[in-house]
Formats: sequence, structure tokens, C-alpha cells
Amino acid sequence: MHWKDIDDGAWEGITVTLTEDDVPRRPSWSIDVVRPGRVRITAGDGARWWGRVEPGWAGVELLRGDAMTHDDAVVRAITSDDVQSVSAAPGTVAWWRHWSRWFMEEMVASGRSPLRPAQWWVAPTHARDVASLTVVGGRRARDAAWSRWDAARPVIARAESDAWREDLYEESARFNGADAVLPMRRASPPESSRVKMWRKRAREGTLPPVLVTDVAALTLFALLDGHDRYVAARAEGVPVPWLYFSALKFWPVNIDEKKRDALVAQAGRMSAMTPAVPTASINEMYRMAFDDRPWPSRACYGRVLAGGARKWDEEVTRRLSELGLSEQGAGLLA
Repeated sequence: MHWKDIDDGAWEGITVTLTEDDVPRRPSWSIDVVRPGRVRITAGDGARWWGRVEPGWAGVELLRGDAMTHDDAVVRAITSDDVQSVSAAPGTVAWWRHWSRWFMEEMVASGRSPLRPAQWWVAPTHARDVASLTVVGGRRARDAAWSRWDAARPVIARAESDAWREDLYEESARFNGADAVLPMRRASPPESSRVKMWRKRAREGTLPPVLVTDVAALTLFALLDGHDRYVAARAEGVPVPWLYFSALKFWPVNIDEKKRDALVAQAGRMSAMTPAVPTASINEMYRMAFDDRPWPSRACYGRVLAGGARKWDEEVTRRLSELGLSEQGAGLLA
């Protein structure tokens, strides 16, 4: 397991390289896909969600399976000792770095996560519909160049949805699930014992992050750990500390010689202007001309469901019958 901080004008998270000595090639937490448009999310021995993408990628219909339990949790339960071991102030780079490493190490140790041999990106993110904890002091200078990581950085569009409560969830959106959060179990009552404990941490400002990852086939973010911490943050009205991870790929950059020469000429003209052009603007022109570093891109692994569409349809039919939702769930099997 190899760690590296990402510094591209500001701290952008960490990369973690895992090998076959660290994690299995076929993890137990998986995204199983079947054409056309069928998806199953599996954790341990059970299906947690089935999803079907509507024709034209207009939306997604979801059916809840069995909730994840402690036996198939991607990390062990966070203890008071784990929280107290963090000396860094909440929201600082050191605090985010600590929890990024903690979650990756614990996912490797559990053997129940989506991790497989690959390079992974772990970084804070935010949601548009709920207050989110940002990186304190981590913003790049106003005149610094736009980071290549900005294009890859995920943003949660909707943390709040019926998926927290309903067995059958239908979402009409332009692109499948439209970057909503998909919890792996229902929300706990705000007055439950574990939520109460996390509410105390939320008031103290020591609430650990909530862990999410991509389900690209449905354009959703799966909430893997921190369901009660999310409820606690919302109940106390404090920002939710979202921590995101995904596999990481890099795309090569080919510099066009004509474009490069034009940018260099423009930088030369800017250098001779009166009044003087800010140095940062000139440097940005040279960066655009010669920067051939590869661009990062998120990746999401999946596998073909054994048994294909027939297997998927049989499972969905059986689950709808168990929940008494056969009529409401007709669209899943259409």
C-alpha cells in the first residue's frame, strides 16, 4: 500500500496504490451489471439495491434489498479511541488526511470493501443540498491556476431523497440518479442510542467523515459508512463531513505545436504591455503552452451479473413480492 498527497496548488486529497497483496481482485462489495440497463449492488452475501435505468437514460428506478449489517460493513465501527486519536483540528488538511488513511486502511483490513488492485483517489467532497464541511485553509490562491483535479472532483447533487426511507424509489432526472446519495440502509431515528452518541460528537466538532463512492452505472453515490453520523449532523445542524473515494485513471495530454506557439507569442505580447499584466496571468499562458501532465479521471469498476437478465428479473420479482410491491414495481420489470 503506497500513499501520496496530491498538491496541485492546493491539497486535493491523497492517492493510494493497492496491489494483489493488499486486496482481492474480486471484492465482495460489487456493482453487477446486465444489459439493458439493469444493475445490482452486492455487499457480502446479499443484494442491497437493484436498479434499472429508464430508456433514454431519463431516470432510474431502485428497489431496496437487505440492509448492510456489521457483518458486511466495509469498515469496523469507529470507537471513541479512534476519534480521540486525531490531534488535528476538524476540517484541516491534517484532519482530512488522517481520516482518509484510516478509512483506506480499515477497508483493506476488513476485506469487504469495493477496493481492488488499482490506484485510488480519496478526497473531501460536498453536497449541494446540505451544508458540508470544507477543507479549512485548503483553498488555492485567487491568482493560482485552475487545477486539473477540479474537472475530476465529484459533487453530490442531492444527499436528501426518498431512498433513505422508501423500499421502492423512483427518480426522474436528466441523467439516471443525478448524483444523489444512495444509502446502504435506512436512516436511524435521531433519538437512537448510536445517533445520540454521534450528535454529541457533532456538537463538539469531532464528527468523523461519512464515506461515499461512485456507482457510475446509475450516476449515484453509494453511502458505505456513516449513516448514523449523517443523521447526527443533520439533527444538530452542523456541516456533513463527506469523504469520497474512487479508482483513478490518467489521460495523456498531447500538446498541439501551433497552439503552443500561439500561446507563447501571446505571453510575449502580454509581457510588453503597459500597464503591466499580472505575472500570474503570463505564467498561466506558459503553463497552458507547455503543461503535458496527464489529466486525472474517476473510474468505477463493475462486473457482469452471473445468470444475466433472467437472474436479475427473478431476484427483483421475488423481492417485490416479499415487500408487497409487485404492482408499484412493474416499471422495474418492464
